[in-house]
Amino acid sequence: MDDKKKKHIKTFSEFLADRKKSEPEKIENKVDWYERKTLWLKSIDNLYNTVDIIIVNNFRNAGFEVSSKKEKVRIFEEYIGAHDVENYYIKADNFEIKFFPVGTIIIGAYGRVNMVLTNDTVKLVLHNWNDWRIVSGIGSTMKLIVFNEENIVKIFQENL
Repeated sequence: MDDKKKKHIKTFSEFLADRKKSEPEKIENKVDWYERKTLWLKSIDNLYNTVDIIIVNNFRNAGFEVSSKKEKVRIFEEYIGAHDVENYYIKADNFEIKFFPVGTIIIGAYGRVNMVLTNDTVKLVLHNWNDWRIVSGIGSTMKLIVFNEENIVKIFQENL
């Protein structure tokens, strides 16, 4: 290579300083962790309201003896710290359904709640605020299915 075309070799510090100058300014997207926690807790409440409407009411209407309770538990999440969430327990005759919030800081969603049935744990993810989805499959076959009455029936058909 022609010596005239070679670039002047800089120190690493000079290289980094030049590189920093030539980068476009980045707009920082700072997360409002308090707002995220608030939206997360509201989304859990909305999930439990949906559960009451679809699951609890249908068990009652079918003649099952239903009891339910919510229990506050403290979880810790990075950036948010310790905060209280509610586990939700439903008993309909001999069937038990439990909901355990995992957290709002997960990859690919705004939060996760595990729905524990007799034979399986169903992962529910917060696809968008107040938009819960059922995780079906793993890896490349994974799908997010709307958490609605039709899909809840399918879960119960497979697990009860």
